[in-house]
Amino acid sequence: MSSRPSARAAVWPAPASAATGWSPQRHLLVTIAWCFGALVMVVHTAWIYAGHPEVSPARLWSDGAPFAVTLLLAAAVLAARAITVRYQRLAWTFFAVGVGLNGAGYFVYDVVGWAGRVPSASLADVVWFPVLPCFTAGIWTLARARVGAVRPEVYVGAGSVALLAASMFAALVGREVLAWDSDGLRATAVNLYYPTVDMVIIGSVSAVLTLAGGRLGRAWGLIYVAVVLTVFGDAWLARLVAEGGTGVERLDPLWSFAGLLIAAAAWQVPRRLTHQPLGLTELLTPLVSMVVAVLMLIVAEFAHLPSTVLVLATGAIVLSTVRIGLSLRSILVAAEFHRLALSDDLTGLYNRRGFLRGVEEALAGRAPTAGVRAVLMLDLDHFKDINDGLGHQTGDKVLSAVGARLAGALAPEDLIARLGGDEFAILTTVPAGQSFEAVVAGLFQAVRQPLQAGRISLPIDVSIGVAVESDAPDGTPEERALELLRCADMAMYRAKAERQGWARYDPLGSDQQRDSLELAGELRAVLTGTPLTPAVAADPERSLAPHSADCGWLELHYQPLVAVSGAEGIRAEALVRWVHPRYGMVPPDRFVGLAERIGLVPYLTRHVLQLALDQVARWRAEGAPVTVSVNLSASDMASPTLMDEVLDGLAARGLPPEALTVEITEQTAIGDLDTGRDALAVLRRAGLGVAIDDFGTGYSALSYLQRLPATELKLDRSLTTKILEDPAAAAIVQACIDLAHTLGLEVVAEGIETPELADALVDRGCDWLQGWLFGRPTPAGPTPAVPVYTRAPAADRVASGA
Repeated sequence: MSSRPSARAAVWPAPASAATGWSPQRHLLVTIAWCFGALVMVVHTAWIYAGHPEVSPARLWSDGAPFAVTLLLAAAVLAARAITVRYQRLAWTFFAVGVGLNGAGYFVYDVVGWAGRVPSASLADVVWFPVLPCFTAGIWTLARARVGAVRPEVYVGAGSVALLAASMFAALVGREVLAWDSDGLRATAVNLYYPTVDMVIIGSVSAVLTLAGGRLGRAWGLIYVAVVLTVFGDAWLARLVAEGGTGVERLDPLWSFAGLLIAAAAWQVPRRLTHQPLGLTELLTPLVSMVVAVLMLIVAEFAHLPSTVLVLATGAIVLSTVRIGLSLRSILVAAEFHRLALSDDLTGLYNRRGFLRGVEEALAGRAPTAGVRAVLMLDLDHFKDINDGLGHQTGDKVLSAVGARLAGALAPEDLIARLGGDEFAILTTVPAGQSFEAVVAGLFQAVRQPLQAGRISLPIDVSIGVAVESDAPDGTPEERALELLRCADMAMYRAKAERQGWARYDPLGSDQQRDSLELAGELRAVLTGTPLTPAVAADPERSLAPHSADCGWLELHYQPLVAVSGAEGIRAEALVRWVHPRYGMVPPDRFVGLAERIGLVPYLTRHVLQLALDQVARWRAEGAPVTVSVNLSASDMASPTLMDEVLDGLAARGLPPEALTVEITEQTAIGDLDTGRDALAVLRRAGLGVAIDDFGTGYSALSYLQRLPATELKLDRSLTTKILEDPAAAAIVQACIDLAHTLGLEVVAEGIETPELADALVDRGCDWLQGWLFGRPTPAGPTPAVPVYTRAPAADRVASGA
């Protein structure tokens, strides 16, 4: 009679290597067998549809024999797949048996035909009966990996589609087929068997197609086409038999071609399908199924279709209704889980995740046209005392009350969340013309109302930090949301520490200390030469350099010292800068103190000394007798090896001792006078210059100068810049210059920015001048800058009062 192929599967395990595809090169015998069977079928089909099957070149002992051969070859191809490849062997074994029995049925049919007229229920049907169950078993065995992982409601939806497809098939075959046969019980059973099992197969195909979300791979596409051909052939055959028609032989190519398609599907690369969440397709499938089933009922009523159509369509409606109910329940459950995932159980407000998502969505949209978007971080003051003194139950009541008060003080479009503990966060838009003070004042007014806890009136207070959208200008919405929350958090902690109620984030002020940990790690990489990227590590020159491409590098800028009053030489002070990839040129006051706190000063000093000595060596090689001044810190003075390293650095470069002057502040020298004096004495005896820097900013203990082995005194700009307006400052400077000269020290005046100030200090006896008047610190050039002091004209000095 016929054969019944099948449908489609999902979530495929990884196939064995032998099942990587139907490749003629790798499966030559399989290819030859399949192609020969296809050739026999095509040739014989052409003669059948031409009306001359008896003269077909492919005809053997009967008109049906070529199709039997085709089906047996297809069964052999399927058997080869099942034998040689372990992956899903059982499924393809079912298909091989089914296709083989379908072909064998033709031989039995011919044998029965040789004995006389073939009845409607013959011995051939006994061979053909297992064909359809084998195909059905193959379908569900292939689909097992997929259907074992889906939700129960998807099975219900698949069942409704299966019943609907079966009802449509029943309507196709008609009332005549699904009726009692006049030839008796056996003929009726045979005639009803094939349409009934066809309804099961078409339902199975539709169910698996629904379970897989409508996504067909190549293998399952071939199986699906084979099922359609089989079902169509069976329906056509049933109608012909019921109506007493002829031309049954025209249906044999359909079943043979279906067998070849299943054989081809066995050697296709299976498509891996992944689970999909509840989506529009799954929601619409039961609705469409219900509508079509209702239409089937209407058509069945007016067209007098078999009662089987009514029963199957009614079942499809029932299952579709159940499926819709289950889908709605899934949606409600998913919505509740979503709400719980984004909300705080105690207050009912958003939690951290929900708040960040809301901020991300706001940042991804348009900026407000009349106002500024701001994030506020709030932290309850002394909340720990409430928890510890009155218990967590009272603390929870306080948190709930504060959440309600904040929500009542905000606009409906504002976003409020409890981040955890006693921290709350708010996303709001401050209208143009309204100050942050007004917004914060409204929150204070709402929160600071006393809260009654039994007989105790609890005072409630809060500290607030404010950050605006421009505080996080760069990055994705997710990154900006996290940065805004961090900025508001920093401002809140500053408000709490300073007891000022609220504070706005200051990107250039004290809040910048938040970057200290990040900067500390980067500074360590720069000073220790730790390469932080594979590219740096792979490059020998860059990996040995004392900086990382990720963190920038240190370079020295040089500011000249100008000689006056007979002083001689070319001098410059080396000032370190950090060239940072994100922050640009970082001045020393941003990282020198950080280096001191994390113990990196020895590395910093050695690095600066090496750069300075290398540059002096280059200048002196060009014939410029330059002396460079380098600053030392208090920890450098305590180092037992640094002084020797300084001398070794000079010797290694062939530099004379006078090429280097070390500078120490007066606080450094006086802080540990004995240690500082001994260390400086070593350098002084070797011939290096020793300068007391920033004199006038610290102790200014003149008596200590005679105990330090210094060669010069550098007057800080806090003293020098006042001498033109402040007679007392002028007298102090004059006294310092005189004392220094008495002790044999040269005097350097810092902070010189005008010619009048330079002349006034020269008149008081300064030997060297340093300041922006003669040049700002700049990177080293091929030759050192040598500015010259020129006295201002007398008229200018009189006008300035010098």
